[in-house]
Amino acid sequence: MLTTGQLLAERYRLGRRIAVGGMGEVWEAVDVRLDRTVAVKVLKAELCGDAEFLHRFRTEARTTASLNHPGIAAVHDYGETAAVPDGPEDTAYLVMELVEGEPLAAILARERRINTDHTMDMLEQAGQALQAAHERGLVHRDVKPGNILITPEGKVKLTDFGIAKAADAAPVTRNGMVMGTAHYIAPEQALGSDATPASDVYSLAVVGYECLMGHRPFLSENAVTVAMMHIRDIAPPLPPDVPPGVRALIEATLVKDPRRRYADGGEFAAAVAAVRAGRPLPTPSALVAQQQRPVNVHGPGTGVHPVPPGPPPMGNTHPPGIIPPQQPVQQQAVQQHQVSQQQTPMPVPGNTAGVAGAMGGNAHRESGNTRVVVWILVAVLAVVLLVAIGLLTYWAVNRHDLGMAGRGPVATLSLDSTNGLGQTSHRQEPMIGMPPAGEMGRSLTRIGTTIR
Repeated sequence: MLTTGQLLAERYRLGRRIAVGGMGEVWEAVDVRLDRTVAVKVLKAELCGDAEFLHRFRTEARTTASLNHPGIAAVHDYGETAAVPDGPEDTAYLVMELVEGEPLAAILARERRINTDHTMDMLEQAGQALQAAHERGLVHRDVKPGNILITPEGKVKLTDFGIAKAADAAPVTRNGMVMGTAHYIAPEQALGSDATPASDVYSLAVVGYECLMGHRPFLSENAVTVAMMHIRDIAPPLPPDVPPGVRALIEATLVKDPRRRYADGGEFAAAVAAVRAGRPLPTPSALVAQQQRPVNVHGPGTGVHPVPPGPPPMGNTHPPGIIPPQQPVQQQAVQQHQVSQQQTPMPVPGNTAGVAGAMGGNAHRESGNTRVVVWILVAVLAVVLLVAIGLLTYWAVNRHDLGMAGRGPVATLSLDSTNGLGQTSHRQEPMIGMPPAGEMGRSLTRIGTTIR
């Protein structure tokens, strides 16, 4: 057990205990060799024997030590030693820059809401700090108010890279384990997909939402329920006193599809800066790339570039105030081409001007032939329609003579099940020719399917 005045690793004199968390304790201490005040984060004794937690702790040390940014609390040292000289248990410790300030979580607990100016300042600084990690291929994966320190001067310091992950690194956790805090987790993380810089941006937007709203967007005592709400639900609107530009920024960043968000901390910070300066909200770079991709719909292999594959859209996939492509670019362009053709005026007597505008200078010479062709097509379609109606009428009247008698009523299954995201589907799928009696009917009844 650690105590005030204890000398850890013959170098760090422990002072007061600053915080206690799930993984360990944080102490204010003095580095007796360099005569400076530091923060010492000590892993709980019972976790030091856990290979996974010890690996996470070492990862935090290495990851944070590789980052050099004023918005990230610096790491000075790491070690593993006996907590008490000649004691039976080893203790892993991490020596960090001591930040004078308090976690954003404590400020929110006290103030409940934070004004727009302070919130936007915090978001911009935090985005810039995240960019330092993103540029090195690191994803924080646990951005939340408890890991954002605010100094008395209003400076932001990001902490706790304990579950950060490099894009090319081996997983820190077991396969299938979802890492992150449920109230701030990105939808793709909750679904078990790899976290990306856009995942950190989503979590930071949730923090901004909480500052402006006074509570988190999704509330439940069950962590799994909250995670599912991040996947499928839309956050309630922000209060009316939040400026429209700020509202649009948060909503644009809380979209479910990571491909439609700001790509990393730097891009998000730039968007925050634009809104603070009164400029229009920038479009995420991924959407700009999609909109600028060259499209040629006049033939195959002539420059059509479809949207690259990615995870399926989830919930609200397009940011309000920003008009992204609603479909793959190729399909959208083809449909626009078809619409333009459909909107071309049909040639009718006395309306050759519209035809000339749509078809060029030859319209006057071809208008007579075009009218003849159109009327021939109309006549043919009318004949086909009359024949089809006659055949259907004959079949309806004489269907019992055609072998349909004795089949019994057609069964319809009423599907009222829950899909993988917890949403209820009420579609009715007809089962043609399926008798409702017999073993099939009993089996469907046993599994809860209603037959009508």
